[in-house]
Amino acid sequence: MRTMAALLLAGGFMVAIAGPALACRGTFEFPQAADEVAQSKIPAERKKAFTEQLRQGEATHTQAHRTGDMTKMGESLRILDGILKQIGK
Repeated sequence: MRTMAALLLAGGFMVAIAGPALACRGTFEFPQAADEVAQSKIPAERKKAFTEQLRQGEATHTQAHRTGDMTKMGESLRILDGILKQIGK
């Protein structure tokens, strides 16, 4: 019984830690935006620039989750939103 309680407690702790990252829209939208850019009919030069901006934005987003830096989180999402707006999404 004690083992089961420990497992439940550990599972609950993992969900509590992972929850904010899993719930964040950037976690899903950065890869989706990269796919949309890759499949878009925009010129190759713009596509390359957008892909690099998304890569940098996603790296900033990941770092923001690790450090809890909400300023960086906002910065990363502004990059994402700017690109989505430019490709019409």
